Amino acid sequence: MSIFSKPTYKEVSLPFIHDCYEDCYKENLEVGCIDIEAYGIIDGEQKYLYSSHFLKDIRMYDNGDYDEMIEALKDTHGKKVTVRLKYRKNRLVGFKLLIESLAEAMGDERFLALDGAAGWGINNISCREKRNR
Repeated sequence: MSIFSKPTYKEVSLPFIHDCYEDCYKENLEVGCIDIEAYGIIDGEQKYLYSSHFLKDIRMYDNGDYDEMIEALKDTHGKKVTVRLKYRKNRLVGFKLLIESLAEAMGDERFLALDGAAGWGINNISCREKRNR
């Protein structure tokens, strides 16, 4: 048996919220993050997959694109993103939000300008719930 097992991957489509409007994570807005929290039943348990992203093209912060994208993300009802789940030894150890699916869900190619996750986490409760405790 090998000490280093190869990871396996599974893709799932999950509803999501943008977690960076109103008073939530105000500091992330100030530094230009776009935070996405996908959620759903994964392997029989409710999970919340949180990822933060910056724009690759810094001009998008100055030309109004960033603000328009944040505004568009206030309405994610009924929309889903694809998430690639990473497993090691049948245990969920990571994920990647597929940016293409976010751009498609939002009907806006500007979302393709998001980088890979600048930060991420797998949680058993929503980030919103954590803040309200």
